[in-house]
Amino acid sequence: MRGSTKLFIILSFTGLCISMVPAQSKDSIEYFTGHEHQLLFSPQRGMRSSAENLLTAHYSLVRLEDRFLGTRWMDESGLIGKFVGLSGRFAKLVFLDVPGDYFSVVFMHEFYGHGARYRELGIEDVDYGYEWPPPYGSGGGWASNSSAGGLYSVQEVISIWTGGVESHQILNRSLRQRWMVLGTQHYREALLYFWSYQIALTYVLDTPDLVAEQQDLNDPQAYIYLMNADHGYSDLDDLPFTLDELKKLKRRDALDPFLLISLYNTFRSYLWAGDAIGDIPMIPLGGASYLPSMHVGLTPFGVETHLENYFIIDEVLYMLTLSVGDETFHQSWGGIGGSVSYPFARSDFSMDVNLNLWKQPPLKLGGDEQERGGGLGGSFSARAYFRIPDAPIPMKSVIEFGYKTVGYLEGYSMDSAPIFLIGVQF
Repeated sequence: MRGSTKLFIILSFTGLCISMVPAQSKDSIEYFTGHEHQLLFSPQRGMRSSAENLLTAHYSLVRLEDRFLGTRWMDESGLIGKFVGLSGRFAKLVFLDVPGDYFSVVFMHEFYGHGARYRELGIEDVDYGYEWPPPYGSGGGWASNSSAGGLYSVQEVISIWTGGVESHQILNRSLRQRWMVLGTQHYREALLYFWSYQIALTYVLDTPDLVAEQQDLNDPQAYIYLMNADHGYSDLDDLPFTLDELKKLKRRDALDPFLLISLYNTFRSYLWAGDAIGDIPMIPLGGASYLPSMHVGLTPFGVETHLENYFIIDEVLYMLTLSVGDETFHQSWGGIGGSVSYPFARSDFSMDVNLNLWKQPPLKLGGDEQERGGGLGGSFSARAYFRIPDAPIPMKSVIEFGYKTVGYLEGYSMDSAPIFLIGVQF
């Protein structure tokens, strides 16, 4: 995986300018107290449970770091104090924070992204590898397997190639849902979100064009080549859907308010003021608070643009998702989804409900390219939280049941399958 720092440099300069605005101090430890995280298990260690587990591991590391290092070490009301504070926080950001956050995203990309699709297809003996994260190394990674051809459809192979980028969206969605409920954001979670977006976006934007007889392909190149080949096009000079068109669509990812909020809080609240916590400003809509988010997903049928709408009403999170597919190869496809979530409910029992409906082309599965599904499809699941009595710390058991028909839905298996998660929230 190839990373670029171009976007980071540009947005960092903007953030540094914004950071000159004063901010009030907030307590990092208070942020984490009483705001639960989860450890979840699912068959094949799928993306949804894995994203939650990665956030829990990241949270544990960040809380330990905050407790021992903090973000302010002296009075910063004077010029010398502010200079020392800024210098110390910047050094901590570069040499400690960035490596941990960057590697977390790369690990999600490889093991929980590509790896989830390998595990879904029963492919074992996958070779995973990681470079040292910046500033100590290039920060790349890989997940590869040399399984014999003919066992899997082209669309299944596409899902493996795109699984890494897909996993970023699952991780980002978990963070957005958390921030909407809390109304605040830890700067390390903001950095995690930024790197997740930056790596996925610039991975596509920095990818060079395909050339004839090219031996090694990266994920975006493989996506373009295989998706066109799946529809009978192999002439690189006459492809219906090109890498340039993918880059044009992928730039929509930058139209995400959460990305700008994350940068603002990193530079203004953390670097300038020394606060680990920043606010999530929301748009008031009557009795609700609202924020949208947009991203572009890579499906086996083509590129799909998602608009996610988050609403907070009386501390309950409602999400409405609309998606529209590119019509290069298939006409009039996309979907709609909704959820009602009580992620930090204080009651002994609560439940989240998720519903997704879509109209899609059929999926071709297996080495014989058998067409499955097509037309209308959907998924439904309910996740219940039960307080565990007499636990040494406040804790809930978590269990999710549901069902999904054949079709492509980010973070889920492509074939029809029951939805099952189990774990704990603490």
